[in-house]
Amino acid sequence: MDKYKNVTINGSVFPDSPITNNMKISLSDESIKIYIPTIQKMNVPRGIMLLCIIMTDHEGFWGKGPKHRSASRSFRTNNPGNIGNVDSGANSILPTLEDGIKLQIKYFEKILAGTAKAFPLGKEVNIKPYYSKEIADNYATYKMSPYLPGYKFKFTGQLDQFIKIYSTGARAGNSYLSEIISFFKNHGITITAQTTLQEIKEIK
Repeated sequence: MDKYKNVTINGSVFPDSPITNNMKISLSDESIKIYIPTIQKMNVPRGIMLLCIIMTDHEGFWGKGPKHRSASRSFRTNNPGNIGNVDSGANSILPTLEDGIKLQIKYFEKILAGTAKAFPLGKEVNIKPYYSKEIADNYATYKMSPYLPGYKFKFTGQLDQFIKIYSTGARAGNSYLSEIISFFKNHGITITAQTTLQEIKEIK
């Protein structure tokens, strides 16, 4: 269980699970009925829109019951990308879902422009090994070790590197990455772990 405790991987590939393009994708009702109609009204490049949709669904965009009294963190905060909703429990709450989507788009724009501190284009990234209390406290949900490996690589903007920085849980597997690749395949678009965010933005 603790195989990767204090281990740093050279590169951006998690070695113990395959990357696939045939995962079954089933979006939540809220993603289909609320999120997608909202983002489709906005001027978003197709590739980035698809990336936002599948990442939003992966982050757990759902609400249940009358007036969505039982709802996920990203749904409650109008923050579909969970940007600023961190493992410590701190939340970044947006006034509307559209504001949350705008935050997602701005997030990608900063990465592509090379101005996002956590995503330094052309520079070395050193992600330290990490113990996630969130994963430890919710093992039934995550089903993974809370001891996550670190990674060292030069950030070129490719998808697997981006996901390793973006998602703490993605450092211990390839399911998040495979879900994105499979979702694009379902829309007739072939991308790989090495596809860059710039290439995704240019998808028509």
